[in-house]
Amino acid sequence: MLGIFKRFKERVVVITGAGSGIGRATALAFAREGARLHLVDIHRGRVEEAAAEARLSGPEAHAHVVDVRDAEAVERLAAEVYARHARVDVLINNAGVGHGALVHETTLDDWRWVLDVNLWGVIHGIHAFVPRLIDQGGDAHIVNTASLAGLVGVPSMAPYTASKFAVVGLSESLGAELAPHGIRVTAICPGVIATDIVRSGRIEGAVGERKRAVMDFYKKLGIPPERVARDIVRAVRSGAPLATTLGASYPLLMLRRLSPRLYRTTARLALGRIIGADRT
Repeated sequence: MLGIFKRFKERVVVITGAGSGIGRATALAFAREGARLHLVDIHRGRVEEAAAEARLSGPEAHAHVVDVRDAEAVERLAAEVYARHARVDVLINNAGVGHGALVHETTLDDWRWVLDVNLWGVIHGIHAFVPRLIDQGGDAHIVNTASLAGLVGVPSMAPYTASKFAVVGLSESLGAELAPHGIRVTAICPGVIATDIVRSGRIEGAVGERKRAVMDFYKKLGIPPERVARDIVRAVRSGAPLATTLGASYPLLMLRRLSPRLYRTTARLALGRIIGADRT
């Protein structure tokens, strides 16, 4: 069946946000499968280290320094990859940033920053690569990294939640549209993951005052990014339109589905514990 791969040897895989966290773990997972990698990140040192590590277990890994907010830069990336290989088998739009703040303490610059990376970064990847995927005759797979926050509204994370809900909906729409071309689309929705997204993100205002506690929470309950990488590989193999890696976050999704009212109450109480009940 088109767009479903059982083996990845010699397949060309492009991964954005590959310098750390889920992206880096996914790069190493595909390297072990024998894929030819094009790794993309805004941080030169990180992506070059990731590519060097991937080459220890895989046949080929190229590092590209690209800001996914820049549509022209992503277009140049696509042209460079196709000039080398003439096709792409798996595109993983993974680059993302974290943000935490109460909405009245969130600036418009924060909104633009989160949406520019988390949503427009995905859109730029789609815009640059999808026409080429169609022209190559399909037989490809797109993975867009969303989040549990793309399935469940999370208080104190309005911009992040908005960006991830958009990625889930975009992926569903894209999957239906591209299926006739033999191109499958997966939205991957991890829960709490043990990465540096909190430390490197913008955590501000009342939530920022408890940033250390939030970081400890992610460290204590977070799922290793390697587990998400494994699930991404499995999703591409199976052609799943939606994949989750939730761990301790699973009850939140179930509660939201079974009782939205109770979920809202629980979310409000949880927020109160983070920032202080007198500030909710």
